[in-house]
Amino acid sequence: MKKTDKKKLARKQIASLNDMLMPELQAKFLELHGFDSGDTTVRNLRKRIAYRVQEIYFGGLSDTDVEILETIADNDPLANLERVPARRMTRTPGTRFCRVWKGIMHEVIAVGDGMFEYDGRQYRSLSAVARKITGTRWNGKLFFGVR
Repeated sequence: MKKTDKKKLARKQIASLNDMLMPELQAKFLELHGFDSGDTTVRNLRKRIAYRVQEIYFGGLSDTDVEILETIADNDPLANLERVPARRMTRTPGTRFCRVWKGIMHEVIAVGDGMFEYDGRQYRSLSAVARKITGTRWNGKLFFGVR
């Protein structure tokens, strides 16, 4: 196939993306990538599909380019894609968190090792304490006004 024919076909496919709605874009993404797109916007999905169409018609990165990028990423701590465990909120033991809820003052004390004491019991998070107080799920930092 001639290079000009490839360009025309690629442009035509990319232009057709503007007429597609989210379900059609998700199906096209699945067809081209082999996995679901996940939660994303229509705009982002169109860009990712357009990139993949160009990659199919004109080729992707060369092995040399991939190697160079991997070398750069290996030396960049921000490029580490491993999942880092969530940091537990640690407060100085004795720190008090207070909140008035439905006219009652609630006091929580940080006891160390990321644990909190409320009403004579220990909890692993402020969110667990907020749930105990309200009966619904809350972000503990938000509930107690912690930044």
